[in-house]
Parts: sequence; C-alpha cells; structure tokens
Amino acid sequence: MRKAATAALGLLALATASGGPATAQSTVADQQWPPAGVSFHGDAAAPDISGLWLGTVMAPPGGLPANNGNKTADGRPPLYLTPWPLPYKPAYQKIVADRAAAAKKGTALGDIGSRCLPFGLPAMLTNKNYPDEIVQTPGEVTFFMYGTFPIVIWTDGRGHPKDLKPSYNGHSIGYWDGNTLNVDTVGINASTPMDGARDPHSDKLHIKWSVERVAPDILHTHITFYDDDAFTEPVTTTNIWARKTTRTWEVLDDASCFENASAFSDKTPEPGFIKF
Repeated sequence: MRKAATAALGLLALATASGGPATAQSTVADQQWPPAGVSFHGDAAAPDISGLWLGTVMAPPGGLPANNGNKTADGRPPLYLTPWPLPYKPAYQKIVADRAAAAKKGTALGDIGSRCLPFGLPAMLTNKNYPDEIVQTPGEVTFFMYGTFPIVIWTDGRGHPKDLKPSYNGHSIGYWDGNTLNVDTVGINASTPMDGARDPHSDKLHIKWSVERVAPDILHTHITFYDDDAFTEPVTTTNIWARKTTRTWEVLDDASCFENASAFSDKTPEPGFIKF
C-alpha cells in the first residue's frame, strides 16, 4: 500500500512540475506522455520526431487487412502497395503461388514471426499493428519497433559497410533535409516478408524511405522497394504515422513469443499477453 501511494504521489508531482493535469481524477492511462516541456530530442540541427507513433497496416486494393482481425489498430484506412499485384518475376511468382496453396491447407509458409523470429524491417514499415517509439540522439535516430530489434539509422555521415552480412533489419544510413529524414537500407535477410501478406523478396532488396514531419502529430513515411532479382519494377507506398500522446498506447507486452506462439505451445496464453 505504501509503495502504491508513493508511486501515485510521484506521478502527481511529475504532472504538476511539467504543467500537466494534477487532479485527483487523473490516471496513468490518460496522462500525456512525455509530460509537457519534456523531450527526448537530442539533435538541435534536426526536427524533433521523438515520441510514440502509430502507422497503419497494408491491405490489397479493395480488401481488408489480412491480420489484426481484418482491421487497423486505430480505425484509420489501410495502406496499399503499388503496383498491385506485386510485379514479380516468374521465379517469385511461383513462391507466391506456393505460399497461397500452402495457406489453403493451413500452413503459413514465409511466416517467420510464427517461429519466434524477428519480423524484419520490410514488414515493420508496411504493417503497423503497434506503436513505435522514436528516440533521437546526435548522429542517429532509433526506431524501437514492436516485434523486432531496434532499427538504428546512422545520421553521422557514415556509409554502408563493405562486408555487410544480411540481417533481419539490414543496415540503415540517413540524412536530414529540412523536416524530412531520408533513409537508405540494404543488407536485409531474404527470409523476412515484405508485408503482412508474407510476400517474398530477395537478399538484393534495397529500401529507400523517408520520414517527413508534415504536422506536429503526423509523419508521412514514403517507402520505395527496389529488388532487381524479384521485381520487374520498384514497389512504393506511403504509411501515415499519427502521434499517440496517451499512455494507453504504450506497448507493455514483452511478446513472450515462445510461451504464446501457436507453433510452439498448446497452453493458454498468460492473461494480457498476445497470442501469435
């Protein structure tokens, strides 16, 4: 009881000091976070995009998202990849056909997330079921995305390593142009899906994307996928990210994938945790 009271007083003092609400009715869930006047922005030469942001998920044109109960997390329209169907070369058209046939039999080929592996950067840009935390420090911008390793975008002028080993998120470098962070990502493991539909790509995938702050609470993330092995032309999309300022959007679930993944466990998931 004493610990709970102390915690409540601490939150009340924090809200009062930051100009936030300090009423007896305020709760942790409805408090703005970070408190007014506090920022994690670390680079005076760049706009401040630090904070909690939620994009949206992809769907086929005229259709519904394939996951998350066939809806987006906050009710906004889904995004679409262009052109559609994706412009695959014959070898990759076969992979898509094989995955579709397996899905009809109840097997999710290409779904590395169900095996408790990181989803990878491509899908994390096109399929936003959960908010991301952006943290800025001089020389880098870090995206803490749910279900994968942190994505570090180096803005200190370095290039891509010459001996780069493919990974789930690849290697990202970027630079600021006004209110836009331009990013170049290479070295992505071919096992990662392109999107929520588990569309494939090769290890030659090259992503050029930009994060443009168009309003205080809106980011436009423009994405172009280049893959000379898999595609006959580039694939593009724009994901609109909205700032989330209430703490109800904080992701408190640590995923606990091996406990809750249907591919590994038959037991009932722990209360409050996500069933994969």
